[in-house]
Amino acid sequence: MDVLSSSPVTLWADFEAPQGLVIPDVGSVTYSLFDGTGAPLLVAQELTPEAEATGVSIPIHAIHQIIDPERSFERRQVVVSWLAAGRSYQKRLAYRVVELPIHTVTPADVRTYLGINEDELRDDEVDLFAATLMLQGALGRERFEAALTSGTLLEIRATRAIVLSAAQLLFPSLRFRIAQAKSDGTLKFERLKDTTAFEGLVAATMDELVRITGELGYVAPDVGPPPLILLGTITTDPITGNAPADRVGG
Repeated sequence: MDVLSSSPVTLWADFEAPQGLVIPDVGSVTYSLFDGTGAPLLVAQELTPEAEATGVSIPIHAIHQIIDPERSFERRQVVVSWLAAGRSYQKRLAYRVVELPIHTVTPADVRTYLGINEDELRDDEVDLFAATLMLQGALGRERFEAALTSGTLLEIRATRAIVLSAAQLLFPSLRFRIAQAKSDGTLKFERLKDTTAFEGLVAATMDELVRITGELGYVAPDVGPPPLILLGTITTDPITGNAPADRVGG
């Protein structure tokens, strides 16, 4: 889950226990918020769920969503603690704080490319941020952002590259989901259940991504097209464009 920097967010936690959902003891629910290094931002803040509720909303204020200028993103973790019938339980939630993207790609664009619907692939399963960061790593942040804001054909091609990169990140898990759908006989991933069609889509995605990154200025270290690992690995710093990367999200 991604949350925009300097924006508040409300999370939800179910009171889960090995035996199922439970109702917490009155006055026992608290939460703590930690940054990407594990340092506490808030400790043991009291929460008051509704009577007989088996879950609770957790408000996180904007002041705790500010990213260090040296980072592309930061992680946050929330630990919810409660008692139920005198026994203690905890639940951990995690999310990522990011800046507002300068592209207009949405998860729906990736689903359209793959030919699947929202029941088969939720918005939060499409990692547009990681797809963008990988392209910045391959091309250099300055060059890629210049293409994304050019108002020319380069912007259209760079936008398309994000869709392709996001799809590429999904292919490993889609293979397992499609296999499971075949086994269960469920009416999901109908377009991709044919192995030839799926592998053809994987190959076509890679071919087009290689072509676009070449148009945008990517130069492979060796003769020939860039190997898959270079398009899926950050080889340069997305902030400075230097290689190797010397800054990471936290």
